[in-house]
Amino acid sequence: MFQGFLVALVAALVYMESRIGGQHMLDRPIIIGPLVGIIMGNPAMGLLIGGELELVWMGLVGIGTSTPPDVVVGSALATALAIKTGADYTTTLALAIPISLLAQVGSIGVCILNTAFAHRADACAEKGDYRGVEISNWMGSALYFVFKFSMVFIGFLIGADLITAIVENIPAVIQQGLGQSGNLLPALGVAMLIQLTWDRKFGAFLFLGFALAAFLNVSTLGAAIFGVVIAVLYFTMSGNNNAQAVAYSNESEEL
Repeated sequence: MFQGFLVALVAALVYMESRIGGQHMLDRPIIIGPLVGIIMGNPAMGLLIGGELELVWMGLVGIGTSTPPDVVVGSALATALAIKTGADYTTTLALAIPISLLAQVGSIGVCILNTAFAHRADACAEKGDYRGVEISNWMGSALYFVFKFSMVFIGFLIGADLITAIVENIPAVIQQGLGQSGNLLPALGVAMLIQLTWDRKFGAFLFLGFALAAFLNVSTLGAAIFGVVIAVLYFTMSGNNNAQAVAYSNESEEL
């Protein structure tokens, strides 16, 4: 129970830091996973799951009034349950998505409840009660804190036995399917990110990196080194071309 309390506290605190302490990206799975892993006594597994979940959700952005899946609750609870139950991380990765979607529904409910504090702040502002406005804002933040903490803590207490029972009774063929789907989720996350950042001018370099890794068995570090070399060459050649163009333009003006 104490571990569940700490996991829920960390999840709620990193969420609040991103809302009232400035956006330092502490509420990302790659940060939450290792923190939960330290609490659960297995930081290596926490880092592994956090990295996988980061690939899944790295292209996820809440725009306007849209409410994306709850990355904080999904990451913290999935990591904690994976370590506590001893389930394969790919199986738990596939279960992290439903957890985050369930928490998303709760987040929408909290948003609706927070409108009451917004109206209270408006009423206090009309009366010149600025202290009341401040308290209303903090009450809305406190409601989010309680929600995140409760979701993770209750899920930790109830979900551990449930996840264990599910994993033990899942046929081997289905577990293999969950494992394969878990392997596909990072690819889906990368594909979403590529869709957002695709540029025809530099798209060929993406496929070059893929070819190095897939056909020549180049490691991630090796591909990064190739990338640095290509970037330096590209920058140098582009700079020389620009310099030659400027020199040619100056000569033309003199003539």
